[in-house]
Amino acid sequence: MSTLPRRLSTAVIALAIALVAWVRPAAAAPELVHAARAGRVTIYAERGLEDTAHKLAGGAEAALARMSADLVDLPVPRAIEVRLVRDAKHLAAVAPAGRGAPPWAIGVAYPDLGVLSIALRRDAQPVDAMATLRHELGHIALGVALGPRAPHWLHEGFAYQHAGEWSWERTETLAGMAWLGGIVPLEDLDRSFPREEMPAHRAYAQSYDFVGFLSRRGRWEDKHDDGDRWPFRRFLTEIGHTGDVDQAALTAYGRPLRDLFEEWRSDLTNRFMLAPIGLLGLALWVLCAVLLMLGWWRRRRHARRRYAQWDEEDRLRREQEAAARAELGPMLVSVPPYVRWPGEDPLASEPGDGTEDDDDDRPRDPPRWLN
Repeated sequence: MSTLPRRLSTAVIALAIALVAWVRPAAAAPELVHAARAGRVTIYAERGLEDTAHKLAGGAEAALARMSADLVDLPVPRAIEVRLVRDAKHLAAVAPAGRGAPPWAIGVAYPDLGVLSIALRRDAQPVDAMATLRHELGHIALGVALGPRAPHWLHEGFAYQHAGEWSWERTETLAGMAWLGGIVPLEDLDRSFPREEMPAHRAYAQSYDFVGFLSRRGRWEDKHDDGDRWPFRRFLTEIGHTGDVDQAALTAYGRPLRDLFEEWRSDLTNRFMLAPIGLLGLALWVLCAVLLMLGWWRRRRHARRRYAQWDEEDRLRREQEAAARAELGPMLVSVPPYVRWPGEDPLASEPGDGTEDDDDDRPRDPPRWLN
């Protein structure tokens, strides 16, 4: 009785081992080959992705140059290795040993190693590989410049600034935070990032917008002073030198970071509270334009129908006249209209026959006046 369960368990274990051995090649890391190099960036890619790698390499070096302009007097990456795969499911397989990758990621950066990996699609959904590359390069550049001193919200905001990404879901999230509240306090922001990145999550949307506000703000609280990014660059430099984020804000902007956060909160409310009014006005203008276009189109269609009706009536009239002429044929005689002679016939009488018209021999009266 006891041998049957033992044999059954042995068979199940053997079957599980066989299944693991059969599945393992499908999850194995894809083979990466040297595909492109530009400046400090070297790309290793799956076979067949060489052309994409060349395009990404040129864009990567240009993006690093723009990031270096924000990281004044701070360390910059000397060499970066990019690992390019087709599908995001292979990111963990090509990650550095012992690091792995989140299952939801389309790109992962390892700043301490100078390595990043990106995918061209997630399942059947393609992604913008250049935007993903710039985002991960932002993490590496800021990680090399500031090390562990950079808070999570600054990392995400800096990477977003240089990636040129835009998401309608994040815009909706910011609008909801402005209208309904729910802004995460600054001291809780780093702890509120979810395990899985969600485009509409408040922590990501708030970090992107807050860092964007800091990059646009001038040295003073003046709407016309955009600062030309100088205060933002000094802010990052001070963090790199001192590691004190609040002191860096005082040095660069003259205000503590908490006050800058409240400024951003007010700016966010103003932007998204006034946006519906502007959108309503724009919608009214668009509606008026559409109505004018519809009126013009209806009048043009009516005129075309009227012209077509006139042409049809004229054609029918010509056809009827032609049919009438063909039916009567020779019976139709053109009779000229009668015109009465305008006076009497001058040949009705001969000169000198004594008629009243013969007045040539009649004595003429003398003129009544002489001048």
